[in-house]
Amino acid sequence: MGLHGPYALRFTTGCTPSIPDFSWMSSLNLTGWVASRGGVSGSSLVGMDSKYSYLVGFANSTAQYWVPASAGTGAFRSQEMIPGTYDVTVYKGELAVWTGSVDVTAGATAAMPAIDITNDASTSSAIWRIGDWDGTPLEFNNGANIGRMHPSDVRLNSWGPVTYTVGTSAVGTFPAVQFRGANTPTTVKFELASNQVAAHTVRIGINSTYAGGRPTLTINSWTSPTPATSTQPSSRSITIGTYRGNNQMYTYSVPASAFVSGTNTLSINVASGSSDLSEWLSASWSYDCVDML
Repeated sequence: MGLHGPYALRFTTGCTPSIPDFSWMSSLNLTGWVASRGGVSGSSLVGMDSKYSYLVGFANSTAQYWVPASAGTGAFRSQEMIPGTYDVTVYKGELAVWTGSVDVTAGATAAMPAIDITNDASTSSAIWRIGDWDGTPLEFNNGANIGRMHPSDVRLNSWGPVTYTVGTSAVGTFPAVQFRGANTPTTVKFELASNQVAAHTVRIGINSTYAGGRPTLTINSWTSPTPATSTQPSSRSITIGTYRGNNQMYTYSVPASAFVSGTNTLSINVASGSSDLSEWLSASWSYDCVDML
């Protein structure tokens, strides 16, 4: 916090002033003084989804920088960076889809080759998918209002519990948040042909949780093991107006014996080792995406 300088106040007749020479400050042994900086440029991002904007982040223990990627090619350029080694993360919307590293040296611009985005879960061929992998619940029921309304607000749509039928229900009817005390379970009905009765993988993406909430599945008569809780900020999250936390994907390996030819029923329930304080302050999470491969 506070003022970060140096600053210079220059008076002119209206023309743009020249930048003063501050090089003399490097001899003052000021804490945190950076005498020379560098930068990073990237030629392109390969495999972008045109529906989304992309952001490139650089981070280490000293500094963080963020720069948007070009909508056309994915080219990017970050300047005036403190020299050092940075972790690089490419975000599709708010979801990390590529990670790497780069070295920044003083007085130079490091050139990164084309980045091939290989970690976008949306590119996996799915039997069905609800929503999209983008790190947000905004496309789901009440998702767009999380930042401005408490979940108990009477102007919101009913939270459920919801039964979602693949191929029939609108994505906007699926709940943005699942609360153990308010709208559990969430039920998904889907059809399988006889040749699709095989082992499958169900994936559930979450953005943030409250009280260690995480999903457990029941498919017909099969029930999944309880997964470990995710690492999240200690926050009331949804009830204070944010879905943002540490995005995580839960993956469930479901045996062929769990499925039947015809209509299958998937129930998503909430596991937590904590007690619920109310229906809204109950173990919960916000959804990113749900699919079955």
